[in-house]
Amino acid sequence: MRDSFGREIHYLRVSLTDRCNFRCVYCMPARGNFYAPLPHLLSDDELIRLIRIAATIGFDRVRLTGGEPTIRPNLVNIVKSIAQTPGIKEIAMTTNAVKLEQLAEPLARVGLKRVNISIDTLDAERFHKITRFGKLEEVWRGILAAERAGLSPIKLNSVVVRGYNEDDIVDLARLTLDHNWDMRFIEVMPLGRIADFQVESVVPVAEMKLRIESAIGKLEPIDWDGHNPA
Repeated sequence: MRDSFGREIHYLRVSLTDRCNFRCVYCMPARGNFYAPLPHLLSDDELIRLIRIAATIGFDRVRLTGGEPTIRPNLVNIVKSIAQTPGIKEIAMTTNAVKLEQLAEPLARVGLKRVNISIDTLDAERFHKITRFGKLEEVWRGILAAERAGLSPIKLNSVVVRGYNEDDIVDLARLTLDHNWDMRFIEVMPLGRIADFQVESVVPVAEMKLRIESAIGKLEPIDWDGHNPA
């Protein structure tokens, strides 16, 4: 399948739910229910049918997203069905990792290959401030569980917001010195809840790079085969 620019498209992103067990400051307001009614979400059978149809027109990689995909009921069975779909070569998932301590191994066993994990700070107090509900130790255990389960590569995503976690950039970058993980820093974008933030909240990539190089050493560009947003 090709788009109007002639680019080959074979990577399908599937949102399993719009719900999340966090309310990150850059994503959601502190209160209120903005979720779609449950009957409006695709059923398990509808999800699998959609992916099977996509596979027949050339999609061979699937990324499961949300919301938070791990709170979707029957997730393991959904992943198993996707993995059994003819033509699907790889299944990945973007998650906050809170439930990975219990789910990483069974998901890997039925066909999940890799994960992108959101982690914006290594400071427990700041983590709770950013996520409003999250506990850093649960996420950390989830990351380690993913590693033990053989999900690879593990990619960590950090949305950097001035006044919240710009001082964590170097500590997060240092994780790559001790672990075979990828660390990716993301500028805030004026979408959803973050649109209410002021421009002063943006930490430019150039500043992130300067902070890392000042503390760790010069960064070297690498070849990158990216498909989609984090």
